[in-house]
Amino acid sequence: MREIISLNDSQWFIGAVAPQAFPASNDFARVQEWLPATVPGDARLALFNARKISDPFLERNNDASQWVDEYDWWYRREISLNLKESARAFLLFNGIDYQCAVYWDDTLLGTHVGMFSRQTYEIPRALLQKQTHRLAVRVSGGNQLPRLKLNFAERAWQSFSSRVLPHPPQSRDFPDRYATLKCQMAYGWDFAPRLLACGIWDEAFLIQTREVFLRDVWTQGAPDGCVRVTLDLDTTRACIARAQFIIAPKNFDAPAQEFEFPFQLEARGAQTFSFQLENPRAWNPWDRGEPNLYALTTRVFSADEICDTHETTFGLRAIELAPNPNAPRDSAPWTFVINGQPEFIRGANWVPADAIPARVTRDDYAALLQLARDANINLLRVWGGGLKEKRAFYDLCDEMGILVWQEFPFSGAGIDYFPHDAAHLELVTQEARAIVQTLRNHPSIALWCGGNEFIPRLNRHVTKILRETVTRCDGTRPFKTASPSRDESHNWRVWHGYANTRAYTQDDALFFGEFGLQAAPNLETLARFLPDAAMYPPNAQWTYHNAEIEKLWRYARPLLSTRTRQASASQEISLSEFIDASQEAQLRGLQNAIEYARRNKPRVAGCAFWQFNEPWYSICWSVVDYARVPKRAYHKIKELYNPVLVSFAFPRRPYRAGEIVRGEIWLINDALRQIQGILSVWHNDALTLEQAVVLEANQARAWRALAVTLAHGANMLRFELRGAAIHSTNEYDLNYCDMGEINPRHAILATVAAWLRTNE
Repeated sequence: MREIISLNDSQWFIGAVAPQAFPASNDFARVQEWLPATVPGDARLALFNARKISDPFLERNNDASQWVDEYDWWYRREISLNLKESARAFLLFNGIDYQCAVYWDDTLLGTHVGMFSRQTYEIPRALLQKQTHRLAVRVSGGNQLPRLKLNFAERAWQSFSSRVLPHPPQSRDFPDRYATLKCQMAYGWDFAPRLLACGIWDEAFLIQTREVFLRDVWTQGAPDGCVRVTLDLDTTRACIARAQFIIAPKNFDAPAQEFEFPFQLEARGAQTFSFQLENPRAWNPWDRGEPNLYALTTRVFSADEICDTHETTFGLRAIELAPNPNAPRDSAPWTFVINGQPEFIRGANWVPADAIPARVTRDDYAALLQLARDANINLLRVWGGGLKEKRAFYDLCDEMGILVWQEFPFSGAGIDYFPHDAAHLELVTQEARAIVQTLRNHPSIALWCGGNEFIPRLNRHVTKILRETVTRCDGTRPFKTASPSRDESHNWRVWHGYANTRAYTQDDALFFGEFGLQAAPNLETLARFLPDAAMYPPNAQWTYHNAEIEKLWRYARPLLSTRTRQASASQEISLSEFIDASQEAQLRGLQNAIEYARRNKPRVAGCAFWQFNEPWYSICWSVVDYARVPKRAYHKIKELYNPVLVSFAFPRRPYRAGEIVRGEIWLINDALRQIQGILSVWHNDALTLEQAVVLEANQARAWRALAVTLAHGANMLRFELRGAAIHSTNEYDLNYCDMGEINPRHAILATVAAWLRTNE
């Protein structure tokens, strides 16, 4: 019978040693000072808790913590173990970042490179004779991470492009981060600090079994109740065995079902079993039905004795990408079809919840994911510059019915390419296989994607491995080589190209994968991480925390002007007014893009704005800041992502009092049933229209024209749709018009880069 001992606690210690090239010799005895630590944990986290460094998320403190990368780090703890006769013991680490060696007492069990692979070590019986043992893990520091080896042409291009092309400081061509499959964001990004996390960042366990060890249980379930289970078995002897599967509903009421199969147990290998569930209940996204989940308990018997058990969760569902209706014949398929029904994607881009991912807990995930669910988001794109998140993230998405677009850890290569050498490609194979095998039981995983913003043609050596891995280790979900890929847009003409937010309505993509504007967080959040002297922009500490000051002013200025303030001199504007204007600009930009996408359904299959959350205190594109305080745009997203939406399409140009704004009212319904209600339209405080409406199932249509004569002062147009089971609202500031124009240089570069990335 399996016994699991959790190693996730505060019984650990951490200590520094001089750096060594990996793999290093055993210099455990050279640690001079041991500090209390936790697992999951990180070197900086332990140092901060021991008051050896200041909080790296505040002010410019992160600069003062960079010395941490100069050392290698040991973790240690004591383990009391009373192993039963004929039992086996295994150490399991779900993630160590990034290069490590694992020791049991003074015996090396193994070394490993890679952040996302699950590491499993059997402890030899000869090393288990005493009762108390020391587990120690040596982790290389940030300065010992692999470096990219460039040839002459690559070095020349790196030098040339850094002087000629408009790169952010952290994104020069051919950076060293390409040499690792570590979280790419850790090297610094335009919303994240350079913070090379180092430690046992995910869960760790010690597992005791009898002679059989169930290494993995892969469960595939179809909506019709057909279930296929593959067991990865490791045994000390071949024998006739019996597999028992107990399947019980996890979040709904129904009887448990049991299946048994005899089989020949070999020394090491896989066994596959199939069976049919009675009265199956499919897993659905939250807006398509119930996210029904099953708990699977697997037991392996030998001679009527239980040798090992394993528990997992799965769902019955099918997913595919279908061609978009009304799209050109040769277009890429972008319509998500879940259990036979098309699903319009109302999505958001998810980045790591913390730049020190070790400290993210299930409660942290739950708080953020509840905010996403409350905002009517039905899909999260787990961005390729981030993580394979911890298990709790995917468990919660399963439970809440939120779809997940999962990317592999490749990001931001632009017109570069990732390494071709055999060792790196072997690492790609290892990490890709680990990611797929770890996540494939989760029904919420809807799409595998090779990564973020690189050219598939230049990286076929990588995408070929990823595609083959997905096919071999899963085969039940679609795969995209990269994002953006063909007929998908990352629309950065707005913001990075300084384009007018009306430019969103000129996008002819079939899926909008990224778009957004920065906005300052609320005043209370700013005060958490900036000193009083740095509160007002422009300021170097704003820039340090990722603010792009010129662009913030460019998009906020029209709103400040429409509120009868002159924005020509920034010092005339209060900080509160500037924060409000930046958040309002973000809101209006997202509104333009999202409503355009939804009005063009089904030719457009969905959208995912950039970005939902942030990994540290930042002035960036997030709609929920690091303190989990929503910005104004978050509350607007709740309206815009309501499955039922009333949209007003009108010319976005300057108007004066007395002019007439003419447009069309659109009725949008993502539900699979017809909906009826009463639509009320208000101009300021005056009711201008009230009428019964019918919204056909899964349809967007222009309903009728509307003309509004503008008044002096405020001109807010509000729509309210009420019915027996619906309440949908939407509003517009008819005075707002963003008059900026695109920067020609950025427009050319954006067009070329977009063509290169999507030309597969």
